[in-house]
Amino acid sequence: MIIATAGHVDHGKTSLIKALTGVDTDTLAEEKARGLTINLGYAYLPSSDGRIIGFIDVPGHHRFINTMISGVSGIDRALVIIAADDGPMPQTSEHLNVLSVLGVTDIDIVITKIDAVTPERVVEVAQRAREVVDARCDSEGEVFQVSSVTGDGIDALKSHLESLPTKGRDQALERGFRLSIDRRFHVSGAGLVVTGTASTGTIHVGDHLILQPKGLEVRVRELRANDVMVKSATAGQRVALCLAGKVELGDIDRGDCLVEPSLDQLSHRLDVQLSLLSDAPTALKHLSPAKLYIGAGRVSAKVALIENAISSLAPGQTKMAQLILDSPISAYSGERFVLRDDSESFHLGGGVILDPNGPQYGKAKPERLTWLSALATGSTDTALRDLLASDRTIAWSDLTRAFHLKEGAALPSLPDTAVKFDLQQSTWITTRNAISAARQALLDALSDEKAQASDSRGVPKEKLMKLAGKTSNRALLEATLTTLIKTGVLGVTDGRVHDAPDRNKPDGNERHWSNLERQLITAGHHTPVLSELQRDAQLDETSLKLALKYGTDKGFLHRINATRYALTTTLLDFAETSESLASERNFSVADFKDELGIGRKLAVEILEFFDNINFTQRQGNERTIANPKAIRSRLKL
Repeated sequence: MIIATAGHVDHGKTSLIKALTGVDTDTLAEEKARGLTINLGYAYLPSSDGRIIGFIDVPGHHRFINTMISGVSGIDRALVIIAADDGPMPQTSEHLNVLSVLGVTDIDIVITKIDAVTPERVVEVAQRAREVVDARCDSEGEVFQVSSVTGDGIDALKSHLESLPTKGRDQALERGFRLSIDRRFHVSGAGLVVTGTASTGTIHVGDHLILQPKGLEVRVRELRANDVMVKSATAGQRVALCLAGKVELGDIDRGDCLVEPSLDQLSHRLDVQLSLLSDAPTALKHLSPAKLYIGAGRVSAKVALIENAISSLAPGQTKMAQLILDSPISAYSGERFVLRDDSESFHLGGGVILDPNGPQYGKAKPERLTWLSALATGSTDTALRDLLASDRTIAWSDLTRAFHLKEGAALPSLPDTAVKFDLQQSTWITTRNAISAARQALLDALSDEKAQASDSRGVPKEKLMKLAGKTSNRALLEATLTTLIKTGVLGVTDGRVHDAPDRNKPDGNERHWSNLERQLITAGHHTPVLSELQRDAQLDETSLKLALKYGTDKGFLHRINATRYALTTTLLDFAETSESLASERNFSVADFKDELGIGRKLAVEILEFFDNINFTQRQGNERTIANPKAIRSRLKL
C-alpha cells in the first residue's frame, strides 16, 4: 500500500511520517535549512502481518505544487494533514482538488499539533476539516488527532493504517509493466538507479524495458520493492531499478516512463473524459492551452472539446475531449491526470484517459464517441460487450493497445451473438448481425453498379469495397467478401468481382433460405431442431427441404443429424470452444455445455458430430482434440 501526505506548508507532514516510521524524509541540506519539504520524500513502515506500507511525503508550499502532483499519482490512500493552530489553509484546498481529480477516495484526516492548542480548538478544526474534505472528495476516511512532539494519537493512527486491507490490483496486473520515473541518480558501486510507483504489470530482474519517449532499451540489473531487495515487483509498489544499457543519467527526465517492449508506443493525442473543477476560476474554451500532469510528468497541451460541438466547458461540467500534446508521452486507458492553466497559476480539473491513441481527424464522429464511451467503462471485457451490443467490428489489438494489456492477452468470453475472425495477422470480433449487414451491402453494391455499367466483366474489388464501405467496417467487408467467393455466391476474375455463373439463374429457394438463415442467426449457439426451425421460419415442409438444400449446397449450412442443422459460423464457434477447453485439460459434455450456455441435448449432439468427423475423440466421459484440421476440412474452408 502506498500512502501520500497532502496539506498546507508547515502543517507537520514530514514530522508525522518521522513519528510513524522513524525516517526523516527531508534529506536535502536546503530542506533542513529552510524547514520545509522541497523534493519528494519516502519512508516505509513494516506492518505486523509482514506487509510494508510505503509513504510519500510531498511539498506543501504552492511553489512546489508540480512536485506534489507527481508524488500523489498512483497512490492508494492519502493523509490530509491539517494543523490544529492554523486549521484548513489554501494549500489544503488545492491538494484536495488534486486528490479529487486523480480519483483518490480513500482519505484520512490527521489533525496535527494538538499539543499547541486547547481541546476545544482541536474539535473545532476537526469539524471544519471534515467539511472541507467532504466538499471536494467523496471519502469516508477517519479523523485522527495527533502530536508528533508528544506522540499522542500516533499509535492509534499507525494501528489504523496497518489494519487496512490490501487493495486489489487484478486489472493492473493483467497489463504490461509500466513505471513513471520520479527520481534518477547514481549509486556508487551499483550505477544508474531510477525510482517510481509501478502503475501496472510485473517486473523481474533481467527483464528488458524501453525508456520512453526516447526509445532507449535498458535491462534491469537489480530491483528493490518497498525498500527491500527482490527478484520481482508488481503494480502498486514503490520500485527502484538499477539499470544497465546504453543510457546515461542525462538521458532521463522526471516523468519519463519505463515500459515492457510490447508497450513501446507513444501518444500524441489523448482522448479523455475531462472534468472541470466546480471552483475553477474560468470556463475552458475549445483549443485552450493548458498543462497536463500525468504520472510524474508534465507536458503542454491544447484541449479540443469534441462532444456535442460545445465551444467551452463550464466549471463543474464533465465532457469528452482530446488533449493535443506538444510532445509525445506514454499513457494508457484508465490512467488519471491533472490539468492546470497554461501559466500554472491554478487548477482547471482533470480526469481519466479513454484512448491514448486519439486520431487527428474524425475525433468527434458519432462512432468515435461510441468507442470512447465503451472505453470509459474501464474494463476490456465490458468495453468489448458494449461495442458488440451496437454491432461494431473491433480489432482486438486496438483494445489491448488502449489498455496496455500484456502481449498475447487472451480474448474474454464472447456473447452468443459474437463471431471472431482473423485477417491480416489480426484478430477481429463482430456480430452475426454485422456480418449479415456486410453481406447485404456487398451484394447491393454489386447489383447497383451492374445496373449502371455496361461492362459485364464485374466490378474491380477495390471499387466494390469502397461502394459497400459506407456503412461497414473494412476488415469485415474483406472477410465477408472472401466467404462469398469461397462459398460460390460470387466469383472473381482478373481482380473483378461478379456474380457466380449460376447466381443469375432464377432460384426461388433463396428467399426460403433467407428466412431460415435469419432464424439460425437469431438463435446463436442455441441451434434449434428442424421442427422449431420450420415453425419460426414459417415454411411448409417442401420449402424447408429446399431451403436446407440451398444452404448446404452453398456451404452456409451443415447437417448435424437427422433433426438438426447448424450454420458454418456457429460450428466454428463450437469448435473454437472445444479447442479452448482442451488446451487446459480433457473436457466433458458438462464443461462444453456450461461454457456455451446451451442445453445438454444440443451439447451431446454437437460433440457426437465432432467425434464422427474425427475433430474430437471421446475417452470415457471426456473428450480431447483428435485432428484440429478436421473441422475446416469438413466445412470446406
